[in-house]
Amino acid sequence: MAPLQVLVLAAVVLVAVTAALAETANRPPNILYLMSDDMRPQLEPYGHEYMKTPYLKSLAESGLLFSFAYTQFAYCAPSRNSFLSGRRPDRTKCLNFLHKFRDYHPEWTAMPEFFKNHGYFTSSAGKIYHDGMDDPKSWSYPSNQTHWIMCQKGDINEPLGNYCGVTNKSKIPYTDEDLAIAEGLKRLDLAKASGKPWWVSIGFHRPHTHYRVPEGFYPDTLYPTDEVKPPKHPSAPIGAPFMSGNWHGGDIHDPAHGCPTCFVPANRSVQYRRWYYAAVTWSDYNVGKALKKLEEMGEVNNTIVIHHADHGYQLGEGNEWSKKTDTELATHVPMIIRVPWKQAAIGKKTAVKAELIDLYRTLVDLTGLPSADIEEDVQGESLAAVFDNPETLPAALADKVAFSQIGRCACHNYTGPNYNSTRECGAGACVRTLVADFDFIGYSIRNHDWRYTAWLKFSDKVKRTMDWEHIGAEELYDLTTDDGTNFDYDGYNINVVDNPAHAAIVTSLRAKLKTAVESWKE
Repeated sequence: MAPLQVLVLAAVVLVAVTAALAETANRPPNILYLMSDDMRPQLEPYGHEYMKTPYLKSLAESGLLFSFAYTQFAYCAPSRNSFLSGRRPDRTKCLNFLHKFRDYHPEWTAMPEFFKNHGYFTSSAGKIYHDGMDDPKSWSYPSNQTHWIMCQKGDINEPLGNYCGVTNKSKIPYTDEDLAIAEGLKRLDLAKASGKPWWVSIGFHRPHTHYRVPEGFYPDTLYPTDEVKPPKHPSAPIGAPFMSGNWHGGDIHDPAHGCPTCFVPANRSVQYRRWYYAAVTWSDYNVGKALKKLEEMGEVNNTIVIHHADHGYQLGEGNEWSKKTDTELATHVPMIIRVPWKQAAIGKKTAVKAELIDLYRTLVDLTGLPSADIEEDVQGESLAAVFDNPETLPAALADKVAFSQIGRCACHNYTGPNYNSTRECGAGACVRTLVADFDFIGYSIRNHDWRYTAWLKFSDKVKRTMDWEHIGAEELYDLTTDDGTNFDYDGYNINVVDNPAHAAIVTSLRAKLKTAVESWKE
């Protein structure tokens, strides 16, 4: 080839490369949105060094870890309806598994849909919206809510059916996480090929029960029995009102469970915890697959990566083996967000009281899309400013609080094989009970030092207004020294609402909570 031809060819290549780089530079960043079901922040990057979660640790080392992030409803479907629409549960009107937000508001723009409407390729795999409640309008390419695989014939099965291990004799010799990650990686390839900025979501069921993991993730070597401890406070919190607990119906099936004073023995508590931890490690491993794929695609520097759970979880603390409560542990979620160009946030932690409904406005601001295009009734606050100085919060966020709520149904006296008549509620009974028939709704406010909860009946079932003149019960927990890492924190175990020394605090928090709740209605 002649020298002149070589120079011309080189110039053409240079122009093409420059144009491609310019297009990438001017293009809004991508979003890789990862979720794990029922995962609490008992993870290596949150100070729990014994937990085997290397990929979430790596994500935290290159991103921003939120020490205090909260769901608005500690139950799968209501939580996801809330943060994916950017509205609190009272505004979505979805407080159980009977409805999705589109049933009431087909015109709303969901969070992923906002990005689709601004030119993004959007798709999803696994559990992002609740199972069976997918939202086709959110996706430019169809999602795949992969099948949820429970314990199977041929698995190593526990007699009570709480956990199992996949074997080469299993009827289904793989997990639903295998399906979700395969479909997710496929969508990442399609996203890359689209030439557009993209949003790809991948959701994992684990560590939700059943705790089903493949060989290599059994807890025998990962979490030896002698290294796992039972809960320090296995009883219901002192002074907790009867409607506050989910004692009658947890996720763990155990003959010793079922009432406020019915405790799962320590030896079985340890086994359930070991398998839960193994399921956490299995979920982390699949998060790692998505992160590795992003590296292979060469998209790390132009992609926001987020991982969070839909709600927290209790592993025997307060005699709870589930979510479905309005406690600190049930509502506290892990959340890590990596924004590569936000250098001040890399490897840092923030104590801002983040809420999952904050994600909508936060991600819009972080991608540089026009926040003016967000519908006016989208709630939450943008946390984008936190990434510029995570340790010194701007005034608007320094005193931010977090709110949550939960329903209570079938409240009456229960009798079981191991306990006499005890008044409690069947939290699981709310799953398919009309909201107007709920016995109570518990609303909570969490600030720096306290968690206050009011249990309320309806004053008007049609308008769903609450009776603040006749509060059913109240709770107050002193969290003054809680750093968010100790699941056995003593302050979780005693309701101090009746302590006269705290009367002014109760009055103040009650008023703030009432004002907030009444502002959420349409």
